[in-house]
Amino acid sequence: MISVEEAQARILKEFSATPAEIVTLSDSLGRVLADDLESRRTQPPMDVSAMDGYAVRASDVLHVPTSLKVTMEIPAGSLPPRALAAGEAARIFTGAPLPPDADSVVIQEDTEAADGEVTILEAAKRGAYVRRAGLDFREGEIKLRAGTRLGAR
Repeated sequence: MISVEEAQARILKEFSATPAEIVTLSDSLGRVLADDLESRRTQPPMDVSAMDGYAVRASDVLHVPTSLKVTMEIPAGSLPPRALAAGEAARIFTGAPLPPDADSVVIQEDTEAADGEVTILEAAKRGAYVRRAGLDFREGEIKLRAGTRLGAR
């Protein structure tokens, strides 16, 4: 009688890997990656708002309540027109990029807006409600290694 290991070795020596082929994602279920899967880009590509609210400089809202001048509105899918100056806030929506020099988002539920100003009712910690650039993945990062069997996930 032979060992399990020797039996496996005898069987496996009769097989060879099939050549790599490119298939659509929908045809990849159950297949095995021939090469490492590397990110082609960074996601998110820049700091973006995780909530609807106001992009601010945390140093401007250390003490609350405090009022800031609303100088811009940044919907998702657009770019901020300029940097955020001290004493300013930008109306921002989920997924929109933060303007340069903004480091936090105060959610709209913690504010009162009127006449071109917003009153911040809750202090913002630096980085609050901000999805940092590369949070999901970064360009060049290996996400799956060669030899990984692809499942539905």
